[in-house]
Amino acid sequence: MHLCYLLQENQLRYSMVPAIEIKRSKGLTRGKSDKSDSEDIAWYAMTHEHRLSFKELPETDLMKLRLLLTERDKLVKAIGIFDSTKENEDFFPLEVTKELMKQNRQIIKGLQRQLKAIEKLIKELIKANDKIQKQMELAKSVPGVGDQTAINLIVTTRCFTTFDNWRQLACYAGIAPFEYSSGTSIRGKTKVSGLANKKLKTLLNMAALTAKKYDLQMKEYYEKKTKEGKNGMLVMNALRCKIISRVLQQ
Repeated sequence: MHLCYLLQENQLRYSMVPAIEIKRSKGLTRGKSDKSDSEDIAWYAMTHEHRLSFKELPETDLMKLRLLLTERDKLVKAIGIFDSTKENEDFFPLEVTKELMKQNRQIIKGLQRQLKAIEKLIKELIKANDKIQKQMELAKSVPGVGDQTAINLIVTTRCFTTFDNWRQLACYAGIAPFEYSSGTSIRGKTKVSGLANKKLKTLLNMAALTAKKYDLQMKEYYEKKTKEGKNGMLVMNALRCKIISRVLQQ
């Protein structure tokens, strides 16, 4: 982040590439050192110059929103961890768990207060930014898309400006199906890739479940395809793709 700021302040253009992409472009290698890594990065930049696109830091409000979402995720996870301790009540005598559960309840209450404070900051930030607020309203107009899905989509896509079409976003979220075949002998199942934004994929799955329940068109599509013999998870993945397509069309 410091390097990005420095380059941008000095009006120097730069590209950002996932490390795994550079690593896989190297072919067979042995050993590792900072010097060899530098050479590999430089070689990748020279040989892939025609494919590289220049990057810019997102606007300040989007960076703030990303950090707030990260903190919210930490708090939600922490609350779940401490709350799971109550399972011990069924296996230990009351005198063993009484003090522990009392402390846990206090910790959870404190975390819940912090969670409410973070969510309040998120709402205030969105309300103060007309562009983000408008994108939120458009995204939430799609059946199944709630606050968290909409906010994460906005942050991930920088207000829907970083992907040219829904297929690219679906690929990034790990819900775009790919063919696995070679010649006439290998005919693998069409499936999604493990290289994905798992958080976004989970949110889209929840959105698809909601849409299947409350959106008549999605419900009819799911029932039709499953009656035709299609795998339920495959059809659910199609619903996720439909949701992304609808959001980008708003």
